Amino acid sequence: MSEQKARPFIIGILAIGIVYNIYFYRESIKMEKVASQNFVVEKQYCGSRKNNSIEIRYKENLYKVRVGSKECSKYPVGAEIKLVYNDKYDYFYKQDGLVTARYRLFFFSITLLVYIIPWKRIFKKNSLH
Repeated sequence: MSEQKARPFIIGILAIGIVYNIYFYRESIKMEKVASQNFVVEKQYCGSRKNNSIEIRYKENLYKVRVGSKECSKYPVGAEIKLVYNDKYDYFYKQDGLVTARYRLFFFSITLLVYIIPWKRIFKKNSLH
């Protein structure tokens, strides 16, 4: 696939990513307002850079909650962690002041902006003068 044919596809994927992240940013705003509860860590999976998680029990089910690599070591088995349960989507949310949601939205927006700008035309015009 040539660069010109791939460009609309990449722009479309990035636009979908932005819409997705805007939706979940709005969901995160709601989750930030809900009072968090304490949950006991039952299992801890730390070590790799990308797949750090802990497991907690809620209503007789085990839930895996992803955490950052530095944060994972803060929650050994038996420790308590404050989380909010989203019953609409059946997942747990760790309140972080919307840092993660803002970062994702910023990343997708900047990447889309970079792809939309016609760089070849800009450099071609500047090189003629």
